[in-house]
Amino acid sequence: MSNKQLPIPFKLVQIEEKQFATFENVLEKESPIQQEVGFGFGVNIENHVIGVTMDYTITKENAPMVKQTVSCYFKVESSEFEKQLKKEDAIVLPCGFGKHLAMITVGTTRGVLFANTKNTPFNQLILGLINVDKMFEEDIVIKF
Repeated sequence: MSNKQLPIPFKLVQIEEKQFATFENVLEKESPIQQEVGFGFGVNIENHVIGVTMDYTITKENAPMVKQTVSCYFKVESSEFEKQLKKEDAIVLPCGFGKHLAMITVGTTRGVLFANTKNTPFNQLILGLINVDKMFEEDIVIKF
């Protein structure tokens, strides 16, 4: 095991499933499946916690089949939060760090989808590949 220090030390402290819904009437339709993905970032400055929320929808014929929203909360080491992330009127997540937190949230959402659809017809669905590298190309600025 490597003792390499992460550039911004953090740990996952909470996972919150904000929404999960399935729509069986759409499952029966014979048409291609599409996915819609969105991310949101928030911050609790006092506790040095960054929140990443992923909205995920699987659709057929523009109708939702599965709708899911999951938030992951990451506590950043206090000194590094103040030194590296906190600016005068915003928290600035370096692009690579924001992508890393988003990717952890994608993996968590995939696991929540699996757990929620176990032993149901929806279990055949998968959360497709999501290239967060192409979704975020700049630092993520959270104004306060």
